[in-house]
Amino acid sequence: MKRFGLILVATFALSGIALAQAPAPQSPPAAMANDPSLHAFGDIDKTCLAWTDSCRNCTRAANGDGVCSNIGIACQPQPITCTRREEPPAPTPAPVPAPAPK
Repeated sequence: MKRFGLILVATFALSGIALAQAPAPQSPPAAMANDPSLHAFGDIDKTCLAWTDSCRNCTRAANGDGVCSNIGIACQPQPITCTRREEPPAPTPAPVPAPAPK
């Protein structure tokens, strides 16, 4: 029984040492922190109706929210690109003046 207690104490002591030596988490690189997420891209570019990172495809739903597919296995995301934009409204033709009376 003493042996079990000694093993238990040694295990906890060694695990505490290992945790104390663990490196501190690093913040993401500045370029990565400024890149929009795939889900937030639709909020940033309101004219984009469909966008992709070459792994997942997103479209704008009727309510304006972005709806995205799941990522495939072993897919390496690329920079996000817009694949379909909202068509600008067609200009209204200028009124044609009525002919002058004779």
